[in-house]
Amino acid sequence: MRKLALGALLLTSLILSDSQAHTFQTNLYPDIELKEDKLVIELWIASFLFPPFQHINYGDGKERPNENSAPMKIESFFNETCPVSINGIKQMPQLEWLKFEEMEEVSHLGQTTDLTMAKLKFNYPIKEDVRNIKFGWGLWFPDEPITVEDPESLETVSHDPNVLDMLIFVEGDAQPLYISKAEPEFIWHAKPKAFSESPVNSTGTATVTTQSTQIPLASVLILFVGLLLFIKVARSNVPVKITVLAATCICSFIFKGSLMIEFNQSDRSAPPQLDKEKAKNTFTKLHRGIYRAFESETEDAIYNNLAKSVTHNLVGPLYEDIYQSLIMRDEGGAVSRVNRIEYLDIQTAKDEKHEKHQVSCNWQVHGTVRHWGHSHFRSNEYEADYELAIENGLWKISSSNVNMQKRVRSKKPNEGTPNSDQKS
Repeated sequence: MRKLALGALLLTSLILSDSQAHTFQTNLYPDIELKEDKLVIELWIASFLFPPFQHINYGDGKERPNENSAPMKIESFFNETCPVSINGIKQMPQLEWLKFEEMEEVSHLGQTTDLTMAKLKFNYPIKEDVRNIKFGWGLWFPDEPITVEDPESLETVSHDPNVLDMLIFVEGDAQPLYISKAEPEFIWHAKPKAFSESPVNSTGTATVTTQSTQIPLASVLILFVGLLLFIKVARSNVPVKITVLAATCICSFIFKGSLMIEFNQSDRSAPPQLDKEKAKNTFTKLHRGIYRAFESETEDAIYNNLAKSVTHNLVGPLYEDIYQSLIMRDEGGAVSRVNRIEYLDIQTAKDEKHEKHQVSCNWQVHGTVRHWGHSHFRSNEYEADYELAIENGLWKISSSNVNMQKRVRSKKPNEGTPNSDQKS
């Protein structure tokens, strides 16, 4: 039976529980992502830290507001307190959703307490290429640096809650963003654009040619009418028959350019043959496509994008295995995101008999695990055997068998190597 542990191998494998207890949490965490059509800020914050929700307390039995209750009040407060300017123009946030979660025995600034967490998602529509984004932040703690005792070393450690060490995700690339109460503004600048080939279907796909055929409908109709007339005068003398044929041919020729109907015929040729290097390139693009599929925002989009990389029999298992872990982001707990895929070794061998390619791959996945109030990096290494096969005229991954997975030293986003990939 095939091991479809690829689901656990991808994003889910990054959600690893910590063996150490986290003794210091601020319960204030902004998650920022720049997408093609909008800037998204997801804010996870204790209700007592967000003035519009300070009247909400853990277990008070009060009805919780939602995105439809008072969006303008919330948007106005966030706009004034945490302003965002895109390309030098201040933008008004749009509240997409608002959720609350009751949490028991949560660490807050070194103390254990019960609290209500608010989860807000703000969107900032984008209509042009983003050159820079200016972030302002005004949600701060009144406390000075706090000292807590580490349960492992029993040493006293000092923490400053008024320093936000965040990440902004741009096209899958995690970039650091630092804001403090002393310096409450940060300007992010876009990197120069680099043009590259299509990530999935640029190699190993079938070529499609389209042929157009035009039919002169007027001439066909005239010939048909002429045929009927010729049959009708079949018993007439020869001059009459000649006259009908001549008139039909002349009229058909005169109107040959009228009422033209065009038919398009597509001819999909077989996918190109793959040598070792092309098989390697095709596999890596399809493999990266699996990770990229789960950046989509809807279930249908994830399913459709998975189908671009794997055969029909693998789409369902992958979707079920991985998407359930993604749903957990909105249910509380750890959140993972893939930052970089690093391919260490890829070996390919052609199966001449079945028109397939066997692939053995060794790679690492570097990602970010985010908990309430803080984030840290996780890296995992894998070895697996795959198979490339043709489906509907396209090369796709048709099977997977994971042989090894292990935790390795975490790498920061800027520690990539020449054979690493920023999910491009």
